[in-house]
Amino acid sequence: MLTTPEKEYLYEIISAVIGNDPSIRQYRHGFNERTVVIVEEMIVASGRCNDGMKQLLTDLMLVGGFATKGWLKKIIKKGRKALKAKELHGYGCLVAVKSRWKNAIITSAI
Repeated sequence: MLTTPEKEYLYEIISAVIGNDPSIRQYRHGFNERTVVIVEEMIVASGRCNDGMKQLLTDLMLVGGFATKGWLKKIIKKGRKALKAKELHGYGCLVAVKSRWKNAIITSAI
């Protein structure tokens, strides 16, 4: 059984991953251990989805850094092929994760 503060914190975690969602928020009073398991799985799935974006940022920092304005133009002018082609998801991850897990979270709280 989750305490009220634990349910509130769980909702904050959900919001951090998929954004504030009023329909999920209205069910937070019913969050339970099953909800915790579902949110844990959602976070892992979201992490996997965003790995490509994290790797791209790491590669860009290593190649040119973000230290000064115009860093991307410098990388492009150098014609460096140090960056590997990756399938990036960014906002797509948020949408995909939210659509996949929102109903499961709400159902677990009913």
